[in-house]
Amino acid sequence: MTPIRAILVDLDGTLADTAAANHAAYAAALAEHGVAVEQERFHALSFGRNWRQFLPVMLEEAGVGSDPAVIAARKAQLYAGMMDMVAINTPLVRLLQLNRALCRTALVTTASAANAGAILAHHGLVDLFDTIVTGSDVQRHKPDPQAYQLAAERLEVLPEDCLIFEDSDIGMASASAFGAQAIRVVLA
Repeated sequence: MTPIRAILVDLDGTLADTAAANHAAYAAALAEHGVAVEQERFHALSFGRNWRQFLPVMLEEAGVGSDPAVIAARKAQLYAGMMDMVAINTPLVRLLQLNRALCRTALVTTASAANAGAILAHHGLVDLFDTIVTGSDVQRHKPDPQAYQLAAERLEVLPEDCLIFEDSDIGMASASAFGAQAIRVVLA
């Protein structure tokens, strides 16, 4: 077995439980366009996906022709004020801290740079990662492995050198397509 040279970690649902904050921010942004979305339906459509993948579906279902990018931008503004609703996965943070001297680390998320940055800054986790790859950095989002490929390139490691922590089927498919070992995280 190849030694682990890099740990790559997803954000939403893995490093942090962001479900309540994400729903609250998107619900508020969508409400400004006359769209109501229940938490269960929101979770079913958005779990493991970038806003480009689920917002058009929500808007189409509601019969609203608003621009998804406008709603995503408004969500980011609202989200920054909801960081107290985000619960950090303390055991995973501790694992990353303990392994910092042994291997490189990357945050690899479909979240926007603004949303990921807000969480990391608010919870004092910015220095936990050697590099951060967000949905803003790639053209193709999970389950495509492009984000993991970019992280590995930045860290100068191969897929077989990496251990990935993910929470969703889409994230696990991305890790598999990338060719790395992966551990599924389930937050209670």
